[in-house]
Amino acid sequence: MILKKIADKLKLKHGVTNGAEIPSASSVVFPRKLDSRVRVDVPRPKKSRNRKDKEDEEETLVIKGIELDRNKFVKFDVFINDEDDPVSRPDSTEFAGSFVNVPQKRSDGKRKSTVLRIAITELLEDLDADDDDSVIVTIVPRAGTDDVTIGGIEIQFAS
Repeated sequence: MILKKIADKLKLKHGVTNGAEIPSASSVVFPRKLDSRVRVDVPRPKKSRNRKDKEDEEETLVIKGIELDRNKFVKFDVFINDEDDPVSRPDSTEFAGSFVNVPQKRSDGKRKSTVLRIAITELLEDLDADDDDSVIVTIVPRAGTDDVTIGGIEIQFAS
């Protein structure tokens, strides 16, 4: 039941999508409005890291240049799939995290620019994706995202 709900929310036909249809992060034009689901294949700068490397540096998914109205409630969820799965299903997708903006009730009407960083080292181990060159990232709008733009998606390392 839960998997069907996730599939419905991801708007996947029968809960399945072919991995070959996923555009690379470099081919997607950013900044991009978040008025619908965004799904990209994001390259990893390093792969096959040993335990010491993983302890020294956390692999981090970075969604940068998030532009939004600070007076609006905004929420979107982030999911990650293994690039090696020829077919991507909700049951092979790992929830990475959420972005939430709580309205600040300021009268200046200014927009806010921010960044979302999500630690993904353990998540990649759970997916058995440690040797993969890239991962598939899906951003699913949940609320208030009609006027939100995203500047880019990449993977970095944080110590």
